[in-house]
Amino acid sequence: MLQNIKRQLGILFLLVFSVLSGLACTKKKPADAAATSGRKILYHLRDAEEKSLDPMRQFDAASHQLVNSLYDTLLQYHYLKRPYTLEPLLLEKMPEKQADGSRYLFTLKKGVVFHDNACFPGGKGRELKSDDAIYSLKRFADMNVNRLSYTLIQGLIVGMDAFREKSQKDGAAFSYDKQEIEGIKKTGEYTFTITFLNDSPLNFHPLAFNGLSIVPREAVEKYGSDFEKNPVGTGPFIMKSYSRRGTTILVKNPLYHGVYPSEGMPDDSSEGRLEAAGRKIPFVDEVQLPLMEETQPQLLKFKKGQLVWVNINRDDFELMVDRKGTGFQLKKEFINLFDLYYANSLQSAFLRLGMRDSVIGKNKALRQAIALAMNAQGYLDLMYNGRGHVANSLIPLDIVGNARDTGSLWYTQNLELAKKKMIEAGYPEGKGLPPLLIEYRSSNKDQRLRFEFIRNDLSRIGVKVEGNFQSFSNYLKKTDEGNFQLADAGWSADYPDAENFYALFYGKNVAPGPNGSNFVHPRYDELYVKARHMTDGPERLKLFAEMDSILKEEVPVILLMNQIIMGLKQKNLKYFKRTMMDEYPYKYLDIAN
Repeated sequence: MLQNIKRQLGILFLLVFSVLSGLACTKKKPADAAATSGRKILYHLRDAEEKSLDPMRQFDAASHQLVNSLYDTLLQYHYLKRPYTLEPLLLEKMPEKQADGSRYLFTLKKGVVFHDNACFPGGKGRELKSDDAIYSLKRFADMNVNRLSYTLIQGLIVGMDAFREKSQKDGAAFSYDKQEIEGIKKTGEYTFTITFLNDSPLNFHPLAFNGLSIVPREAVEKYGSDFEKNPVGTGPFIMKSYSRRGTTILVKNPLYHGVYPSEGMPDDSSEGRLEAAGRKIPFVDEVQLPLMEETQPQLLKFKKGQLVWVNINRDDFELMVDRKGTGFQLKKEFINLFDLYYANSLQSAFLRLGMRDSVIGKNKALRQAIALAMNAQGYLDLMYNGRGHVANSLIPLDIVGNARDTGSLWYTQNLELAKKKMIEAGYPEGKGLPPLLIEYRSSNKDQRLRFEFIRNDLSRIGVKVEGNFQSFSNYLKKTDEGNFQLADAGWSADYPDAENFYALFYGKNVAPGPNGSNFVHPRYDELYVKARHMTDGPERLKLFAEMDSILKEEVPVILLMNQIIMGLKQKNLKYFKRTMMDEYPYKYLDIAN
């Protein structure tokens, strides 16, 4: 099996070489192909179908890509500062703590208007008010609307959990007009207060999550279930045309309220990213986003100047990039053509195990055997050219609470011990064990090669696996309900705190919540609740370490890696900075003439 993988990689290497060999001597076309018309068009891509453009109904990276550009949240993460720092977006200033210590005053910017849309009288967008913020907070808490992401704010705001329980009980008869959230009070046309249950460092993070974007009631009521295809926000771009399987086009919102940041890190100044300080955004007139699921067509379009940036895949990396100490640089023949970017992701890649499954979920020894059979370092080296870090905990290395902080260690490959675990599981050498099914989110060649690697590893202890390669929407439908044996999975931080990752295995977050594995463990839950609202420090790290040990013992997940995100950008793309809290920062980008 492994030889077959290497043979396939060799063929792919030759194919890619034939594409790239002409690349260094090909004069690129400019990325702004519409320059002759005086309009700036930014060409990028979508690599998966989005689930929904209704902020409250989506919780996937593909949907985030569009929602982030169409809507605004109360807060956002500063584009340039590191570590990631919250700042006002729809607010005039950061929330102000009141005398009682748990209540905060929120003051909205004046003059922010929703996009023009037929849902408003005369089709003219109206000004955003505090009623819109309160309505959106209610809608985010409504169980009939948001089945997926409420866990991000659960237990934070006085009365919000009770509001959600009431929405579930009343169903279609539930009325926002008749039911208030105790801890949210309107105090003026542009002001409201929120009372929090705890003075917690987590309180403000959900207010920057795009699932809590501010939406107008008129649009929700006019479009009903079609609201997910008819976005109406205050964001930097407006939907011009929408096609899930084709090209989606966004156009500049001429009334957008945002400006480019005026401060950042030292390299932002030296690399010219602060030359736009204080200017109104967005800078480009249009963003075109075709669906492109395969990496080679992406590279070909990039080569022609028809994409402003692309992630660099395994094959291209070998041909185009050299390692330089702990960093990377483009090979000399490409330095004058493109720019290379890379950064540690705030993502963890892993296999989820379905704890409701009658085979996987009921047999801990089997789960441990599978974990012991996996060669995570080999997976990282062969599938990703070593671009990343083998995971020893759920927490990415750039977030406090990661394995370097806790001292946690995950399994390393040990086939002898794995075979003993197979005997303990009742399947010596795999005898009597039916093939296990791994869910994948696409059918592209990279997914298939990753499956081949895992199949090769598990075959060495007698475990047979099959791959179910499907569309991203079908994958989400299956995994959101927890109906699977194994699933190729991962998690990108909704906010830069370790709690966001440990919540993936909290018992009250079972499917359709983020705990798609349906893992329930009383001690883990006790530790999670205790650690959730703590500030970072030795006591919190001790709790995280114990949680890591429980996950290792029970194996509802098989940790793989924390990836280094790497890609190529065109030389004329300005102000680009890789940010893990907004991976598609179109509103800040410009194209040089």
